[in-house]
Amino acid sequence: MADKGSRKFSPRYRRQKEADEAESWRSPLGRDSERSYSPKTKRAHGRPSESEGSRRAKASLAYSSPEGRAFGQSPSHRDRLQRGSPADRRNWRERQRDGQKHDKLGSVQSWREKSRIVRIESCLTKKDVLQLCSEAEGTDWDLKESSVSLKFRCDRCKVYCDDVSPALGHIRERTHRKKAKELQKLTLLLNIPPPGRAQCLSLSSALEGVVAEVGLNAQDLKQRQSILALVEEVLRPVLPDCQFRLYGSSCTQFGFKDSDVNIDVKFPSHFQHPDVLLVAQEHLSKSALFVSVEGDFHRRMPVVVCKEKSSGLICKVSAGNESACLTTAYLSELANLEPQLVPLVVCFRYWAKICCVDQMDEGGLPSYCFALMVISFLQRCKEPVLPSYLESVGLPLSKLKSFSLTGVEKGHVLWVYDQTSSDSSQDKVKKGKCPLVFKVRSPSVLLGKLWIELLRYYSLEFQIPEKVISVRTNSDLWRDLKDWPKKRIAIEDPFAVQRNVARMLNSQMMFEYLVHCLKTTYKYFASPSKSTAGKLSSSSQSGRSVRAANHVDSVKRSPKVDLKRSRVRSSPQSAEELEDSDCVIELEPDEEEDAESDLETEGEDEEDEDIELDRSGCDHSGDEIFPFEREMSDDGGSDAGDPEEAASLLNKPKAELTKSESPQTAPEGFQFVFSKRFFSNGKPPVLICSLCKSDGHLKQDCPEDFKRVELEPLPLMTLDFLQILNEVCEQCYCDFAPDDVEVKVREHILQDFETFLRCQVPGAKLVLFGSSKNGFGFKQSDLDICMTLEGQDTAEGLDSMAVIESLAKALRKHHSLRNILPITTAKVPIVKFYHTKTGLEGDISLYNTLALHNTQLLASYAAIDARVKILCYVMKVFAKVCDIGDASRGSLSSYAYTLMVLYFLQQRSPPVIPVLQEMYVGEKKPVVLVDGWDVHFFSDLKNLHKYWPGYKKNKESVGQLWFGLLQFYTETFDFKETVVCIRRKEPLTTFKKQWTSKHLAIEDPFDLSHNLGAGLTEKYGMLLCCFFKALLKFIFR
Repeated sequence: MADKGSRKFSPRYRRQKEADEAESWRSPLGRDSERSYSPKTKRAHGRPSESEGSRRAKASLAYSSPEGRAFGQSPSHRDRLQRGSPADRRNWRERQRDGQKHDKLGSVQSWREKSRIVRIESCLTKKDVLQLCSEAEGTDWDLKESSVSLKFRCDRCKVYCDDVSPALGHIRERTHRKKAKELQKLTLLLNIPPPGRAQCLSLSSALEGVVAEVGLNAQDLKQRQSILALVEEVLRPVLPDCQFRLYGSSCTQFGFKDSDVNIDVKFPSHFQHPDVLLVAQEHLSKSALFVSVEGDFHRRMPVVVCKEKSSGLICKVSAGNESACLTTAYLSELANLEPQLVPLVVCFRYWAKICCVDQMDEGGLPSYCFALMVISFLQRCKEPVLPSYLESVGLPLSKLKSFSLTGVEKGHVLWVYDQTSSDSSQDKVKKGKCPLVFKVRSPSVLLGKLWIELLRYYSLEFQIPEKVISVRTNSDLWRDLKDWPKKRIAIEDPFAVQRNVARMLNSQMMFEYLVHCLKTTYKYFASPSKSTAGKLSSSSQSGRSVRAANHVDSVKRSPKVDLKRSRVRSSPQSAEELEDSDCVIELEPDEEEDAESDLETEGEDEEDEDIELDRSGCDHSGDEIFPFEREMSDDGGSDAGDPEEAASLLNKPKAELTKSESPQTAPEGFQFVFSKRFFSNGKPPVLICSLCKSDGHLKQDCPEDFKRVELEPLPLMTLDFLQILNEVCEQCYCDFAPDDVEVKVREHILQDFETFLRCQVPGAKLVLFGSSKNGFGFKQSDLDICMTLEGQDTAEGLDSMAVIESLAKALRKHHSLRNILPITTAKVPIVKFYHTKTGLEGDISLYNTLALHNTQLLASYAAIDARVKILCYVMKVFAKVCDIGDASRGSLSSYAYTLMVLYFLQQRSPPVIPVLQEMYVGEKKPVVLVDGWDVHFFSDLKNLHKYWPGYKKNKESVGQLWFGLLQFYTETFDFKETVVCIRRKEPLTTFKKQWTSKHLAIEDPFDLSHNLGAGLTEKYGMLLCCFFKALLKFIFR
């Protein structure tokens, strides 16, 4: 309230406009409508600051009520009027100050008396709206007779209605109905009461039964140790200096009886990673102890997969997987120290397996993600079971970036706090260790209670799209701190904190399915009926195969249940953050009204009948668990395929039912079933393709897989067609190859440049390379020129950028050159230019000597056989016509296509050209190093027939070779496993080169680290292969 003695803040001196704005702001109409007052709007227009405006608004609110200080009069003045005669008071009330303002305030007060705001965001039927109207008026509300003006607002849809008719129309819209159902689902879940002790005991018994049935016991762990000994026995003779170790669920006890046996080979530095696995694959396949040995070298961590013969368990052998072994040591130590951890993780993993969200190849999560989720929950629950490490050290959340975990040692986790990047004068690096469990154990919590709290935590309380799941701290770790996108789920690797171990789940549909299963499972376990939960019954007449009772299904039917009640058990943000929930809820069938039904149908008043609840809030009138989801037609067929599953459970003999499939019954009468039916409510799992990242199919059924493009059987090639094909290929060469005149022009331009530059840069020497010299250039192709200096073999000691700048300055003086542009930031600095007389573009590079040797190699191949040139031109024209020959757009360069042609001609039987880099004269192969790479190749082409037995043995025509090339790259060559390599005759695998992540691998013949297919996008890779197949089919039509 403003001070009386201050004229600046006294209401008596408030300007008229500010008083009007204050009245507009405080009125419900102004606050709810789009024309409402906002302090931000005032600041945007240069009006008083927020604090000053807030004080004025508060003063206006205090003084404008009929009982308060009307129109800004002071208290003493009001008292004097009240103590005066009735006539004085009447004259004062009738006196008008600024008549327009008086009329406006009167209308606002009249509006307050006659109007009410009715929120209809949770309404689905006309009866719901009428009930809210009656509550707003306080009596039975009649649309025709009532004089009260009601306003209707839907916050979810951002809709404001002045009358009941448009409000009733809005609640029948499909978008509103979906949002209203989601709101009711959320309200239902938030109002589930905490489980009682009897329920927790019963659930604990059920969970322990699941662990005993599917979990690992001491005998299973011993069996896995024996498999490790067998693998070591086979591989120790060939890998003598290596160490063999188990990792994964075989050590942590978090796995199942049929889980894979993961073995890692720790090898010394003189071994190469691919060689270790290739040796392991070779010798395991020869051993009689293992069957079905094959290498899976195209995953993130390559492995050799085999099956142990006696036990039938799948064994996966990796090499150098240090991160997985470190995480395994951490999880194993925790599992030994905390008894509640193993059953929780095993049940959580079994839940994920049932719901089909634990398969990485199908877009799910890795198995150890669920262990990290359980540990993070145990650190953050109301009564923490496990300590958090950052808080144990005493560091704030702001120091988390410099805090990292490094290992495990005797019940403690080792940590390092690195302050190198900060300006602190204290020690730069601190090291220490903190305990994995509390020194003083709190009273043990029932396993069933922890299970329900775990499901509630990740389904309702934890903001999965906004936060990061981390075991380093129990504070809220937001995505902004990690610079990770706010999508789906993020789980931090405890020892490699920059890595999101849940990044494989990159489909929004899979994420929504995961959240749906979490909420459905929470509802199932948290609210069972005491005598009928989990029972299976069938009714052929109703067509409902699986039913059970749920005591919270009737909560939403009570008119008193709304979001206000839910806030008692949750934060105000929870409802807003989970508004897109996809959990389960029960509605009466009659709530699904047809959109075209009449709004005024009298029968609607009798549609919804209140369900009486007992003292516990339970509705035992029905036994159906999830009828609501079947009414949601836009949620994707929630009941597809599940009646068969339920029927199979019903018809299965009791002797054949597993413990998890059969109801787990405790003396208290609670029953629980670990079944996909109850966890997903019949909603089918989402299929994710690991190849195209699309939903709805798996990799083996991907329509974009070029290997699935089936070709019709091709007819035999006739002599006439072969002749036409030969003529087309030869004509292509004649049309695009430069003639002798253009070749001489290019040489003349080179000599002119060299003469000019020698005057500017003494000792300069220019040499043509690239397509102008290797024999595969087009007409009007660019001029590629390399400049060197006499007396200096390499660019060592030269300031390349300064030389390029001076070269550009010199070229600007040449009368035939335009558009001189030096590019000094490129890997090889160049100067670009345009030759005005010929219209040729070109560039000059400095000491690009490796490219000179590459040009000589390609020119040698072109000179061996005339068919080489023709095929290369046809291939480059094909790529140009199909618009797949531009490396800057995610395709391949013309140089890459040339190497593909040369590789095919080397692999032809008999070969058309030899492998020049494998040929040499003498006993020992010479080595010629340029820029650290061996550039030796056989260049004595005159005597080639003496050293190559296959000289001129291939007699195929150009047309036959072109057809063979298309057939080779569409049917024979394996792009996934093989590298296009012209330096060796023996095939080179992508795993040997460690290029398994690329769609197409093409090795440069000299720079062996350069993969010319590295820039090929996945879409272009499949498009390229499909073009090959389509062209092959087109040729023989």
